[in-house]
Amino acid sequence: MSETETNEAEINETEVDPIEVIYQGECPSISGRSTLCFVVGRHTEDGTLHLRITANRGGGGMYCKDWASACAIQDVVLGEGELTAKSFHVLHPGKSINTGGFVLAALKDLGFIRPNAENTRLHEHIPTTTFEQLVMAQIGVSQDPAHKPGRRKVKGG
Repeated sequence: MSETETNEAEINETEVDPIEVIYQGECPSISGRSTLCFVVGRHTEDGTLHLRITANRGGGGMYCKDWASACAIQDVVLGEGELTAKSFHVLHPGKSINTGGFVLAALKDLGFIRPNAENTRLHEHIPTTTFEQLVMAQIGVSQDPAHKPGRRKVKGG
């Protein structure tokens, strides 16, 4: 291996995740058989929010550990009237099918979606809520009407 190749390999190994965790949450899975851990992060360059499942305690189900953008999540939630675990498979195509249900549980815990009153197997968007608004409330940052997405500095962070 040449010196240039060695330096490139070292750079690739030391790359830092450009998404900084700003919130950690824990919630029951939709089935109630396990406890899920999830994090919300903010991209350090463009300020966009992202969600990632980090653990499935008490359950044996596999899941995708990749980040899903809040924009893509919001598109799913606002684009479908009746949400199921399958609705969220588009966030991580070709990955573990459990991930959709785990994302559904995390969004329910954050207060972005709720069970449908007529059929609790279906979920729906809670009107007037946004992913960003709910995350900011969780970390104790008030919403400023003049706020421009991705430009807020997190208090204490």
